[in-house]
Amino acid sequence: MLTPETGNGSVAQEPLLAAARRLLPEGSPGAVTHHLPTQWPRPGGVALQPLPNDAFTSDAFTKAYQPGFLISIYAAGCGRDHANAAATGLLGLARTLKAALHKVGVTTQTDPRNRMREMSKVHYGALTITADGNACSDLGYNTWALTHILPHNDPLPNSPVSIGEMVLNVRLPHDLPAEEFDKRLDKLMRNALLNDWLQSLDGKRHCGYLGIYPETLSRKTVYRFSKSMRRSDTAEIYFFRPKSRDADRLVRLAEVIIYSHVTQPQNRPQVSYRSLGQGLREDFKSPAA
Repeated sequence: MLTPETGNGSVAQEPLLAAARRLLPEGSPGAVTHHLPTQWPRPGGVALQPLPNDAFTSDAFTKAYQPGFLISIYAAGCGRDHANAAATGLLGLARTLKAALHKVGVTTQTDPRNRMREMSKVHYGALTITADGNACSDLGYNTWALTHILPHNDPLPNSPVSIGEMVLNVRLPHDLPAEEFDKRLDKLMRNALLNDWLQSLDGKRHCGYLGIYPETLSRKTVYRFSKSMRRSDTAEIYFFRPKSRDADRLVRLAEVIIYSHVTQPQNRPQVSYRSLGQGLREDFKSPAA
């Protein structure tokens, strides 16, 4: 049986939500309705530093950069359904946690909406664990849709990152594959990753404030291949506010990846990324690979 913990190992006896200061009026559809004493992680963490204003106009960059494929960085949510007034999907999870959550990812598809159709088809992020330890699939994870990414500031001059209609457009260097860029972005944003945060002291303490079990909020995805199934830890659900300074940080993260790749070739990884947690499964009792 799972137990909600406060972070110091003790069980939360009384949820603090009733005593928390309300931020939004009663009936508001927003997720962050109350103020709780939790310091939310920011994408990129405290180590994220700004690039110089001439980063992409300097000789060090312009002489070495050769444009490659155009990709998109998107932010997405799910759970809004005109036929079901209940909060389901990632929206329901955000309301439960009183936090801003979005799926942030990279796609090479010309129309990012096709990526939303794929995620809805597989019910991306639907798999979780009940309070008694059984695997279950939550509702609402078949309604993924894009949300606008609206930074407050423009990218740097001559930046290979631009603000699109709903996404960030990124012109990769010719020798940086989209998959490698995706994994580097994941690494830089890992401090704001939902699944990892739920296992941290801050995550357990926050869940203790609300009287809920951290494990029941974790997200996984099931992929089906003929008679086999693959369980994958859902690694791209983050604490992210796409219409706040988090969007500016996302632009900066993308710029840092490209600038570092072009101007510091000696620091490039010598081997390709590893894809973890994607072994074949007949059930969900054994740990992910």
